[in-house]
Amino acid sequence: MTESDAGSDSPAMPDLPPSLTLRSAKQYKALGDPLRVRILELIQHQPRTAKQLADLLERPPGTIGHQLRVLEAAGLAQVVARRLVKGIVAKYYARTAHIFLVETPEELSAERTPGDIRLQRARDELAESLAALGSDAYFGYEGSPEFFHVRLDPERARAYRDRLSALTTDLLQEAADPKGTVFAVSVAFFIAPPSMQVTAERAQVADQPDSE
Repeated sequence: MTESDAGSDSPAMPDLPPSLTLRSAKQYKALGDPLRVRILELIQHQPRTAKQLADLLERPPGTIGHQLRVLEAAGLAQVVARRLVKGIVAKYYARTAHIFLVETPEELSAERTPGDIRLQRARDELAESLAALGSDAYFGYEGSPEFFHVRLDPERARAYRDRLSALTTDLLQEAADPKGTVFAVSVAFFIAPPSMQVTAERAQVADQPDSE
């Protein structure tokens, strides 16, 4: 950590571990608040102070300061630099890893999962980007983001799941370009709800010819 005058450039982003596995109820609960999730997103690629985050999120600095302390206590955020601002030391925060892998504590498994919150945040962030950038937000991607269903043997499904996991791992291990553009990636691979499943009874009815 460094301490210097406010006139200096913003502190450099430290090299973060690609991932951190979270196992405690305290960490899980820290990720269960949408505001804290948003804060973690905003300090993933650039260290920021509570005041800077408050301006971006249009929230009182005291509220953001409290949330940062919660994240710091859970091991999800850290102070990476200090700067003197009008005689007051401003703390710059960054995440403790690029991505958090969650192993849900059994006693909390019935609560809304961080995965649910991340998918909701991905939807909200896409809407925000589209409002600001229009179709350019897709960066040349043809059409809208894909959402579809496929019927696969479980072994083939596991193979595609592993390929998607490997691709996201490659992305997370890419060296950050200080002058680069931040891109958002959302990946979900899950079993479709029961209403989408084809039971043996439904399949038998579908195979029957239409009556005259």
